[in-house]
Amino acid sequence: MNRRHWLQLATASLIPGHLTARESTGRWDKESMQEYSALLLTWLQEDFAKRAHNLDMQANMKFELKYEYLAPTEDRSKLRMLEKFSEQRLSSRDLEEHVTNALTELESVRKKLAVAEAIAAANWENKKRLVRQKGGTVFDQQITSGYLGVVLDNSPSMRPYIEKLREEISRDFSDAYYVEVSGCNLENKAVAPWYFAEPTTGINPFTPDRHIPAVPTYANNPWSTYIRWTRDATGALQCMSSLMKMDAVYWFCDFDDSTSDDIIKEIAREYMKNKIRLYIHTLAKRPPGLLIELAERSGGAVIRKRI
Repeated sequence: MNRRHWLQLATASLIPGHLTARESTGRWDKESMQEYSALLLTWLQEDFAKRAHNLDMQANMKFELKYEYLAPTEDRSKLRMLEKFSEQRLSSRDLEEHVTNALTELESVRKKLAVAEAIAAANWENKKRLVRQKGGTVFDQQITSGYLGVVLDNSPSMRPYIEKLREEISRDFSDAYYVEVSGCNLENKAVAPWYFAEPTTGINPFTPDRHIPAVPTYANNPWSTYIRWTRDATGALQCMSSLMKMDAVYWFCDFDDSTSDDIIKEIAREYMKNKIRLYIHTLAKRPPGLLIELAERSGGAVIRKRI
């Protein structure tokens, strides 16, 4: 079997499925565990590939991603196992063995990447970030921003509006930075702000705070860990400030999830300290009072407008 066929098997289950009640409540079945483990494994490999490319492009450092267990194979028994994994048909024992082997190898590669990035970080020549300001409108709301970050709630209720919203924002802010997060829950502290970070102008891209600190183990329930990253609205908002250094954030969400005043206050302190304007766009529901106050005091606004 050639490399392309192997990759087809390895990624056959990587189209995100719907999140059912069992994922929401923590009651996972074997099929969902395999589906989201596959998503995690693919995200890790893609993230490492981007980081290796970035070392080459921005630090002139060649970094070869060396895989053994995850390398393409012609071994028929392993190919059958991968086919079962892609179809979510592995036994519990085989699932644990496969995911454990994959995560162990990925952690080994991550550690080597981190060593190379530490060297690149130390040698990074700071390029002064241009101070810029430009104005534009998004659904008739005047926005001023030189570096606009956009946080999009891609939960099922909001997903139908995302493409139109991207088109509207890009009309006047073609270089806006977008992240998508499942839901808008602000009950907990940030879990994975690095999950939403990308290299950006004038900021050292190799510092450890911008990257996953450790690959989860099987004992950590990696399928559940991955879901927590994708739902980390607190982390997405924090990333826009601490890692991406945006001067304005446009947050599109429905406020159907719970919030904590303490978490909102933490976000408010960071946004006010860094002079970040917060624009909150909701289709109908009124945001919590503290978020309204933050939007107004930061120089942003609350936009309640159907699309």
